[in-house]
Amino acid sequence: MDAGTILSEAIAYTQETFSGKWTRWLIFIILGLPTALFPFVFDMTKIMDNKTAQIHWEMVAWDQVAIVCIAAFLLSFFLAGYAVRIYRGAKPAPDFDTWGSMFIDGVKMSIVTFIWFLPLLIVLLCVLGIFLVGLASGSTGSIGLFIGLLLLAILIEIIVCIVIVLFSAMGVIRFARTGSIREGLRYSKISEQIRRIGWGPYVIALVILFVVTIIFGIIGMILALIPYIGWIGKLIITPLFMVFAARYYTLVYEQGEEQPVSG
Repeated sequence: MDAGTILSEAIAYTQETFSGKWTRWLIFIILGLPTALFPFVFDMTKIMDNKTAQIHWEMVAWDQVAIVCIAAFLLSFFLAGYAVRIYRGAKPAPDFDTWGSMFIDGVKMSIVTFIWFLPLLIVLLCVLGIFLVGLASGSTGSIGLFIGLLLLAILIEIIVCIVIVLFSAMGVIRFARTGSIREGLRYSKISEQIRRIGWGPYVIALVILFVVTIIFGIIGMILALIPYIGWIGKLIITPLFMVFAARYYTLVYEQGEEQPVSG
């Protein structure tokens, strides 16, 4: 697998997706707008007293927070559904149409993703529980035991996180290709897919994407520092990364597809 070729092809796909497609880009921006507006309706710097570190929850406009959260939650399914179309290998990039099926695909993809990350959430709750019990313990001997348990739980959390990252992306694409939530969770089939790609090349591909993600995150933070208009710039560039990542994962997945036997 040539990771450089995959990277360049994903970039070219992203350029084709948005070059001259201003309506498509605008739809992406509208769908992501509620998420971008959340910091404006829930700003900790405005409700926290810096002198006393007290949070004035009564100052929060909960009706606005609820509206933004519900809108962001519902619209996220359309974005997820669009990603599903990319995962299915759509080329050139798909348009925003048949909104009903796109929404349903997004819901199903979110279910697959949630199930994959559920063990991570469970372990995280265990880590939090051990931490709170440790804080509540008054004896010195118990504190040492709880610290050991906490470190063990954190180690397990890291291992579970790595496993989920390795398998969930391929699982989501498998769901997109098969249309079956169950197939998106079949560990054995996903393992076969990764073995055909090659564990080494697959990990390298994920590391490259991780680096790109960090670069994008840095750009986003820089834009966020620009007063008044920074959030708009971040809102505009976010679809670029979303499409790039979806196409990148798709190309990596396709490296492990079984090739037809010529005869």
